[in-house]
Amino acid sequence: MNTISSVYLKNVKIYKDKPLFWYKNNSEWNSITWNKSRDILLKVIHGLDLIGIKKNDKLSIIDENSYKWCISDLAVNMLGAITVPGYTTSNEEELKHLILHSDTSVIFTNFVICSKILTFIKKIKKIKFIILLDNSNKELFVCKSFKILTFDELIEMGSKSNLNKTIENYVDDIKADDLACIIYTSGTSNLPKGVMLSHNSIISNINGAKELLKDIKVKNHRFLSILPLSHAYEHTAGFLLPLCIGGEIYFNENRDQLTNDLLTVNPTLMIAVPRLYEVLHKRIISQISVQNKISQKLFFKALDLGIKKFNNNLNFIEKIIDLFLTFSVRKKIKYRFGGKLETFISGGAALNEHVGLFFNALGIKILQGYGQTECGPIISTNPITNIKLKTVGPPIKGLEVKLSKENEILVKGNSVMKGYWKNQKATDSTIINNWLHTGDIGLIDKDNYIQVTGRKNEMIVNSGGENISPVPIENLLMSSKEIDQVLIYGQNRPFLIAIIVPSDLPLKGTNNEKVILRKLLKDVINETNTMLSQKNKVRKFLIADDGFNFANGQMTPTLKLKRQKITDFYYKEIEKLY
Repeated sequence: MNTISSVYLKNVKIYKDKPLFWYKNNSEWNSITWNKSRDILLKVIHGLDLIGIKKNDKLSIIDENSYKWCISDLAVNMLGAITVPGYTTSNEEELKHLILHSDTSVIFTNFVICSKILTFIKKIKKIKFIILLDNSNKELFVCKSFKILTFDELIEMGSKSNLNKTIENYVDDIKADDLACIIYTSGTSNLPKGVMLSHNSIISNINGAKELLKDIKVKNHRFLSILPLSHAYEHTAGFLLPLCIGGEIYFNENRDQLTNDLLTVNPTLMIAVPRLYEVLHKRIISQISVQNKISQKLFFKALDLGIKKFNNNLNFIEKIIDLFLTFSVRKKIKYRFGGKLETFISGGAALNEHVGLFFNALGIKILQGYGQTECGPIISTNPITNIKLKTVGPPIKGLEVKLSKENEILVKGNSVMKGYWKNQKATDSTIINNWLHTGDIGLIDKDNYIQVTGRKNEMIVNSGGENISPVPIENLLMSSKEIDQVLIYGQNRPFLIAIIVPSDLPLKGTNNEKVILRKLLKDVINETNTMLSQKNKVRKFLIADDGFNFANGQMTPTLKLKRQKITDFYYKEIEKLY
């Protein structure tokens, strides 16, 4: 059972008419059962077989999350072909690199993306088909070099085919070591690299993650999918993990509807990046600030005692008060997330410790994990029974982790990638003697919990030759309600400066507003500096013209800062500070 295809087929026989996928139609949730998904899947496989898809062909999926995305992915894998996921938020150049570099021949996409990429893909001879998952009007696209089909047309072709092969016939030809996907890294500095993950790599990764779920006593897991499926984290943990454990997957179609979806879906697990939890944290604080004094007092008392409880510091009287607050305050907070949420799982970047403590104190557990696309992607996660907020937990089952002499985190196990697509040089410098060199600097405590302290290529070396990790400083500053985003800079400089995006305050206002804003931010920095060593103190700052986001090219689609892009953009202002 070391292929995605074989695990899926085994579970179809077990779960039959139980819902697998949930999607919205006219604002109402509709389900697709395991048996129904199998029927659709066979038609898609036959359709792809008819248009000539062979083993090891590369098919890109560049679309929003949906059951069609998942079924397309499964169909590609069952034909022995290879999925190449792409982000809908990528610009034309990024999509061009992904399609050309991966040798893609078929693209599953939608009307908007097709409009964006049509001009350049007309010149790519390898492209044979575009399949519109949104069933948009293909007649709006004129192209002689390849054919355009809608998803419904592909299904119709498959249903009318004379192919007598069953899904089992296709799956029998898939081997554990076969490539399942090539997932491109988000590329914070260099061009994205294509990570080659086999069926065995992904299934091994899921088997390790399943061990963590044993301590979460839920019979039927509900997952609310909000991260892009093109992200290795969501692809494995938000799609294939539920598939392997018989869970149900609900697709959030609009971030603005997230609060409503939480209430209607009642998810048991939710997987997201730290940025979302930071936003939720500030939203809750903002909502509390407009409530009456009694409600505010109860909330902050619950928060205070929750922190003491997390640290095992409650006395007998406080335990009684805390129990009362669990029913009067925490229960209401938990209801905002559907009422059945067992835990948040955070990954993709470092979780702000203050944010993690905030949610745990309010009875919403956050399990911070750590991973890389190159490792399937999960490397470690905090267990729900013993959370250490400063760490990313112990390695999952099946992985071995150690530190190099330079304290770089090294990982070995079946989850590790086969290498980078068409980049042997990068592969050889990343996997040495079967150990994946993550590029992250860290510590490992006596309980085998990993603490990530910085990234090799993000470490700041000041003019005095001292090494400084910017992320812990940034997280401290962002724990303030006045700061939404921040970047710390100081490479080869005598001191650190900060580029700050303020929270809920106008980036452009009157001179008086700007003076007040600068005073607020200066106070935050001064207070933060009292918690920092001399070399880590922030001496000066500038206020950003706009937020860091993927639209302006200053963040990756996975919401990581493109540090060089940001510092290049503010080069003149930075020079003035020095």
